[in-house]
Amino acid sequence: MDGYPSLAYDIIAHEMDRPTLFKDESKLFPDHVPTNLVHREPELKALSRVFKVLLESPGSVAQKVTLVGDVGVGKTAVAKRFGSSIESLVKGKGINLRYVHVNCYKDRTLFLVIKKVAQQILPSIPDRGFSAQELFETLWKILEDENIYLLLALDEADFLISASGEKDAPLYFLSRVADEYLNRPQRLSLILITRNLEFLSGLDKSVQSSLLHNVVRFEKYTSEQLFDIIHARGMDALKESALSEEVLAMISDISAPRGDARYALELLWRAGKYADAEAAERILPEHVRKAQLDVSQFPMHTVQELPLHERLFLLSVAKVLKRNKSAYVTMGEVESTYRVLCESNSIEPRKHTQFWEYLQNLKNLGILYTKISGAGFRGKTTLIGLLNLSVEAVERGLKDLEG
Repeated sequence: MDGYPSLAYDIIAHEMDRPTLFKDESKLFPDHVPTNLVHREPELKALSRVFKVLLESPGSVAQKVTLVGDVGVGKTAVAKRFGSSIESLVKGKGINLRYVHVNCYKDRTLFLVIKKVAQQILPSIPDRGFSAQELFETLWKILEDENIYLLLALDEADFLISASGEKDAPLYFLSRVADEYLNRPQRLSLILITRNLEFLSGLDKSVQSSLLHNVVRFEKYTSEQLFDIIHARGMDALKESALSEEVLAMISDISAPRGDARYALELLWRAGKYADAEAAERILPEHVRKAQLDVSQFPMHTVQELPLHERLFLLSVAKVLKRNKSAYVTMGEVESTYRVLCESNSIEPRKHTQFWEYLQNLKNLGILYTKISGAGFRGKTTLIGLLNLSVEAVERGLKDLEG
């Protein structure tokens, strides 16, 4: 402030000037989509076969495909790489195809999905004062006027709900658009991305049939496949001297039970950061062990970005677990605590019927898990446990809801 560098300035400048083992650490981030997707060639071929019609006969049919598999198995990367590639491929044939990727964890209603698509197709399109149906009709007119075909990917599709309370309304609408525009070129094809197909079981039979017609399943990566993936990404992200086969094999072995490439890549990134902090010339096994301790915890920002009532539900689970000093809690115990939390925060509690939706969403995120009760309980009941997070971490992250 007085014109002289501060201690903080000196610390920051020193750290910024230190040598690093990284060439481009963004190549290890989850959002990075590499040009070559190691060990996902069969899935790319499957998508190509489904959407070949968009090249051969655009507008003749609205294709739909569902990608299913656990977290970190490449579903999103494959969809984005395919979407980008097919856009370029058909452009060379004079076909105007637009690929739009929407994360339904963030955009959970039909209106928000259509708004996101509209902003990608024509940023100047108005989105205020319209219903979802009206905004879609405006979007469709633009597609027709500009002769645009849309390939829409709905990532984390199981989070897509309707503000009206009709759970299948958004997917019913989007999957049955063809019925509304008969005898006109079909301009909307869909890619659904989900961790499992359970959410489809409660939907309209016609929706189920439509979305299960083409299913591409992604298996977990093996240790050998994970080695190849982190080796390829590591060579792009790190100096060659920073990597050793010993460390890559260690990371792939640690990650193999999960079969999760995201987990393996984060281990490598964090290990590289520990090596940098120690001014090491390469990543050592001890750096990997330190990194593993870091990533064993669920990212708290994901918890803090949950909708309000899901945060209240999660905090209630943590509080009951702490009070009971137990591994599991019952839905009844959670609901009682949830209502107390709502009252202390002057929030209107949601109905019991919505609790199962909250539970399913938190299970899908890998925060909660369930099992059926055994001895010690009257009849059978669903027991809820906390996964990848400690009780203390939840309470610390959601302390603003303590009331």
